[in-house]
Amino acid sequence: MPELWIRPAGHAGQVPGVRVHSANGKLDRAYAMKHRRSSNDASRRYHDRVARRYDGIYDDPYWEFHDRLTWQAIRPYLPSDTQAECCDLGCGTGKWGLKLLKSGLATTFVDHSAAMIEQTRAKLPALGAKARRATLLVADIVDLSAIEPNRFELVLAMGDPLSICTDPPRAAREMWRICKPGGIVIATADNKLAAFDYYMEKGDMEALESFLKTGKTRWLTADEGERFELTTFTPAELHRLFERSGFEVVKLTGKTILPVREFKHLLSDKSVFERLLRAEIDLAKDSTAAARAGHLEITARKRT
Repeated sequence: MPELWIRPAGHAGQVPGVRVHSANGKLDRAYAMKHRRSSNDASRRYHDRVARRYDGIYDDPYWEFHDRLTWQAIRPYLPSDTQAECCDLGCGTGKWGLKLLKSGLATTFVDHSAAMIEQTRAKLPALGAKARRATLLVADIVDLSAIEPNRFELVLAMGDPLSICTDPPRAAREMWRICKPGGIVIATADNKLAAFDYYMEKGDMEALESFLKTGKTRWLTADEGERFELTTFTPAELHRLFERSGFEVVKLTGKTILPVREFKHLLSDKSVFERLLRAEIDLAKDSTAAARAGHLEITARKRT
C-alpha cells in the first residue's frame, strides 16, 4: 500500500516507520495537511516535547500497580483469532499496543504526536518478526478517516485520549466506526468527580461553578503555551457518551479506587502489592465504586 510520511515539528526529513494511509489506499497529502492544521496544537507540542522521557515519567510503583489493573481488564477481550486486527489509540510510546503485538495480534498504533510514534517505532525491532504486523499512524482520534470502517476486533484508548482530545463525542463515534460489529472498545477518561478538591483548595467559586457546568479543565504543564483543555466525565456521562455513539456498555469501573497513589510506599512490599491488587479488583465489581477513582475505564461492545 502506498505510504505518506509525516515529519514531526522541528525535524527534517522523513520519520522511518510512520505510515499514514488513506481509506482507499491512495496517497492522500490533503488529509495530512488537514490533520496537522486541525490537531490540538498545544497538546501535540507537550507530547512531542516529553516523548523521549515519557516512559520514565510513569516508572514508579503506582504505575506498575495501575498497569497490572489495566492489563487485567484488557486480557479477557484479546481476540482468539490471530488474524484479527487491533488498534491502540493515543498510543503514546506504545505500551499497550506492544503487548498486543507480543500476543501475536496485528496492531495499528495511532497518536497525534509524531514524536510519540517515533518512540514506538524505535521499540519495534526488539519484537523480531512480530514487528511486521505493526502499522504506525500519526492521526488525531477525532478524525480517523485514514482508517477504513469495521476493521478492528479490539480498540484500546488508554491514557485518557478521550479527555485530551478536542471533541470526545466525535472521537467516540470514530471508535464506533473503525470497530467491527461485535468488537470491543476499552477506553479511559478523567473522572469529573475526582477534581472537586482542586477547585475547593483554590477557593475560586466561579472556577468551581464553571467546572461543574462544563466538566472542562486544563492540563497544567509549566509552559502555558503547552496547556490544553481536558474534558472530564462522571461515570454516568461516560456511559451515555458510548451508548449514544452506538455501543453497548459492558462494564464501567475506576482506577484506582483505593488511594494507592497517596500511599504508594506500601507497594514496595510485594505481598502487600498483591493484596491491594486483589482488593482493588474486588472493589471494581461494584460499579458505583468508580465514583471515587481518579480515572474511569469503560468497556463497550459495538452492537451487531
